[in-house]
Amino acid sequence: MKNIQLLILFLPLILLGQKKEAVYKKLANLTCDCAEKKAKEKNLTSYDLGICIFDALDQLDVKDRKTISYNPDKKIETGIDIAKSVGVEMAIICPKYIKITKEEEPPVMIDSTQAVPINTIKGSIDSMVSNGLKFIYIIDDNHLKKEFLWLEAFEGDSLFIKGKAAIGDTIEISYIETNYFDPKENAYRIYNVITSIKLL
Repeated sequence: MKNIQLLILFLPLILLGQKKEAVYKKLANLTCDCAEKKAKEKNLTSYDLGICIFDALDQLDVKDRKTISYNPDKKIETGIDIAKSVGVEMAIICPKYIKITKEEEPPVMIDSTQAVPINTIKGSIDSMVSNGLKFIYIIDDNHLKKEFLWLEAFEGDSLFIKGKAAIGDTIEISYIETNYFDPKENAYRIYNVITSIKLL
């Protein structure tokens, strides 16, 4: 009787685990297919695999996204842990694409040991756009529209999270210029990644 009660108690967790595993396998298959196509065109890098995983995540329906707690509006934050689980499944389905050496990776990430120049600019908030990633646009003193990427937590992000900064408000943005791959343009480009924001 006790064993039956324990089974009933843990059954929802078991079923959820099975559902998650099924979604991870689906993502792994999609990622392996993507990697195979890219490998025919160029030398595959681990960064290419990352792009393939995020492309696969974009193909999931709402139910599957909910199963693995993936939020397209917080792609980086919710996708990293998922990518690790997908990698485990890929090691079974297409192990040859997991064996990518570190030397093959393109120099797109910031080395924290290097001094990265931080730029500062003032302007009024023009708009905020979410399309997988979060962008903030401002109009500077020269009436030029500037784009800034909200990639991770930064000093002052609570101004937006709590709705204290709105369209038309004047702010000071500190940012670093970082080279990332843009899958829409299929090329690397410079992004202004926000490091802090101050309401003026």
